[in-house]
Amino acid sequence: MDHYRENFEKIKAQLYEKGYKEKDVTFTSGKVMVLGVVYALPFVIVVVLLYRLFLIERAYLLEINTFSFYVMFLAIAVVSVVIHELLHGMGWAIASGKGWNAVRFNINAMMPSCACKVVLEKRAYLIGVLTPFIVLGLGSVLFVFIYPGTVSLLTMVVNFIAAGADLLIAFYVLKERDALFADHPTEAGYIAFYK
Repeated sequence: MDHYRENFEKIKAQLYEKGYKEKDVTFTSGKVMVLGVVYALPFVIVVVLLYRLFLIERAYLLEINTFSFYVMFLAIAVVSVVIHELLHGMGWAIASGKGWNAVRFNINAMMPSCACKVVLEKRAYLIGVLTPFIVLGLGSVLFVFIYPGTVSLLTMVVNFIAAGADLLIAFYVLKERDALFADHPTEAGYIAFYK
């Protein structure tokens, strides 16, 4: 059992001793992928429609069936995912008041991930969950309007789709009444602790 999983079990035990009950809200990777796209799609559709209506005339479009397009797409995806996970960490580091000691970065199946190592109240947990959506999502929309074209549109789509799972988790967090939230160490989602 790795150190983070051990720490997670210790936190759970301490909360049980204080009379808390747990509610597991985690999602399989398949469910996260499908529902993440569903949650992100409305944002993508709105921006793509605005793009088609108002920006297409001045857009810098690239040929999409070229090698350079695929290299560019891969570069956008890799950079976006790394920044996305760093933003989760930054959000939780600030919201927890414990700095970078509150977060753990990991690489699993060649994909970076970030998890919060401390139990947080609802608002603080949501800040960490939604920071990538707010920063990269809104930043991407701004990029599309300032520099319309294939690169900016692709960046926006990648960033919204990547934040889809975060939107899914935030939706469930918002439905919870007052609770403490522990980010799950290995799954997408959280454990809510209620008294």
